[in-house]
This record gives sequence, C-alpha cells and structure tokens, in this order.
Amino acid sequence: MDFYPEPLTKREYEVLLRLASGVPNRQISRSLFITESTVKRHIYNILTKLNVHNRTEAALWAHHLSFDPESTHV
Repeated sequence: MDFYPEPLTKREYEVLLRLASGVPNRQISRSLFITESTVKRHIYNILTKLNVHNRTEAALWAHHLSFDPESTHV
C-alpha cells in the first residue's frame, strides 16, 4: 500500500477524504454536486491507483497519510 502508479486527481482526493470519513456515496455526490455514478467511478479510480480492493482499505490507507487540502494528489 506504499505505492500507486499515478497521483490522484483533485476530485479523487476530495472523494477519498469523504470516503475515509465514512460518508456514503449519495452524500458524497450531494456535497460535491456530482452524480452518484460519478462518485462510484472516482472510487473505482481511487481503488485502482492505490492498489487496494475496497473502501475500507482505501480509508485505512488515507488515514496513514498527512492530508493537505490544497494537494492534487495523496
């Protein structure tokens, strides 16, 4: 879990922050003014880039990082 092939986009990072806080997809979509299917696509991209298998692993990975709200990647 220490490596991923490419950085997260700013939007993926925003989704990851919410995902790591336990926010459900519907609430993520409403807070970011995007569709729920777009949230699911971002989560798929996050899982792929972080090389993890589910939301829980992504959240654990995220909690080990120091978040910078201005960063465009993790």
